[in-house]
Amino acid sequence: MAKAEYRSSIRSKNLIKKALAKLIHEKDLAKITVSDIIREADISRGTFYAHFSDVNSVVTQIESEEMKNLMDFVDKYGFENIGLNPKTFVTLICEYMMRDMEYYRMLAQSNILTNFIWRLVYVYYERLLDKVLTTQPDTDRNEAELYLIYVTSGAKTVVLSWLNGEIKGTPEQIGERLGKLVTISQTYFAK
Repeated sequence: MAKAEYRSSIRSKNLIKKALAKLIHEKDLAKITVSDIIREADISRGTFYAHFSDVNSVVTQIESEEMKNLMDFVDKYGFENIGLNPKTFVTLICEYMMRDMEYYRMLAQSNILTNFIWRLVYVYYERLLDKVLTTQPDTDRNEAELYLIYVTSGAKTVVLSWLNGEIKGTPEQIGERLGKLVTISQTYFAK
């Protein structure tokens, strides 16, 4: 019995999150109500309140779950293997989002995904900066920070543009294109 209740709980939460993502695509987050979500998810008010206190709690859970899931996905490949390679990082993020492209495209229409990707980029930036300064102690911190801000911000913009359909290609193609741009910029910065 507990296993069925657990599956039902997961199913209800997923219905609520998908309903919110769909509604965000249609109207501003601030204008979405609990009533809108329960109508879209086709669930009862009690089911909603069994899992969430309000619309913002749904947003918070989406952000924290996605951050954890994506970091786990990236960490599975080992941060040391990704290291300073934004090509691999962007490819992995795009592959992860392709698992449920419609959901992520809807989230990309709001600040939810933008904020989430900014948080992810910040974590990646901090880890890269630490790695660079640890493995290359002669590196000028200001130059390293400038370069990593440039690369991580660019990667964030590329992923969001890809999700919004502004850039076409498979995750591998997107990662490859970004990798080439970073290589060109490394050559520029080396001068």
